[in-house]
Amino acid sequence: MSRIIARPTEPALLDLPNLGSKSTEPSSKRVQSVLEVDVAVEALQHVARYDSMRLETYRQKENLANRICVSRIDSALALRFDDVGYFNRVYCADPAFLDKLPEIEAFYRGGAFGCELVAPPSEESGSVTITRRGWAPAHHYAWLHHPNCTALWSVKATPFDMRPPKPSERQQFLLAYLRAFEAQEDRIPGALRNMRHLFDRPELDFLMAWHGARLAGVAILMRCGDTALLCAGAAMPEFREMGCHAALLAARIRLASEAGCRQIYSWAELGGQSHANMEKIGLGLAGRTTTWRYSPEND
Repeated sequence: MSRIIARPTEPALLDLPNLGSKSTEPSSKRVQSVLEVDVAVEALQHVARYDSMRLETYRQKENLANRICVSRIDSALALRFDDVGYFNRVYCADPAFLDKLPEIEAFYRGGAFGCELVAPPSEESGSVTITRRGWAPAHHYAWLHHPNCTALWSVKATPFDMRPPKPSERQQFLLAYLRAFEAQEDRIPGALRNMRHLFDRPELDFLMAWHGARLAGVAILMRCGDTALLCAGAAMPEFREMGCHAALLAARIRLASEAGCRQIYSWAELGGQSHANMEKIGLGLAGRTTTWRYSPEND
C-alpha cells in the first residue's frame, strides 16, 4: 500500500461542496433545509480536521510514518492507522465517493480493520445506500451546530468543578478518557504514548470535571479561528445521569466563547444521550449521516 500523507505540516481538510446550487425550488423551507445540510457538511469537515490532526501528530512525534496514512480520494478524506481501528475512516463531503469505492477498498485492503465510511450529511439518515459486496450499514450520527456560542452560556450552578489538567494530571486525564470510551486494555499503553503529544497542540483545550476529590469526567475542545468543535466529552460511569456531561458541554461552550469563537459544532450518535444533552443545551440538529462499514474479508 502506498504511504501518502496529505498536507504533512497541517491537518487535512475537505472541500465544501456548494450544496445549494443544484436546486431551483423557490420554497423557503427547501432553502432552509439546504442551508442546514451545508452546516452539517461544515461539521463533518471539522471532525475530519480533528482526526487528521491527531494522526499527523502521532505520525510526527512517534515516528509512525509506516503505520499511518492520510489520503485524498477525490473529494473524500481517507484515514488509516494500522494499530487503531477507530481511525480507519473515510469522511465524505459529497456523493462523489460512490464512484471511488474500488479505490477506497484498495486503500484499506490488507489492514486489520477495514474502515467506516462517514457518508455525506443529509436531512434523513440512510439516504445513501452502498450495494457493493463487503459493505454494511453501521451507525447513525447527528451533526449539531449553533452560530453563536456566547448565546449558549449557562450560569446554572453544578456540583462539578471544571479546570484544565495540571501537568501531573495529564496521564490521569488520558486514562479516564480511554476508559470512558471503552478502549481495549491492551491498547492503552500505546494510546498513552500517542495521546500525550496532544497536550502540546495549541488549538486544543482539555477539561477535567471534579466532584470533590473524585474525577467525574473529561472533555476536549478544538478551536480554529472563530470556530470551535466539541471533540469528545464523557462522564465516568459512576457519575453518569448526574449532569456531568451537560456540565462539560457548558464549560467548553463558555471556554470557546471566551477564546473568541462564534460558531460551534459537534456530532453524536443519533438519538443517544450525548445527542439529547447537546440539543438540551441549545445546539441544533443540522443533518444526519449513516456510516457504512467495509470489511475486506466479506468482499
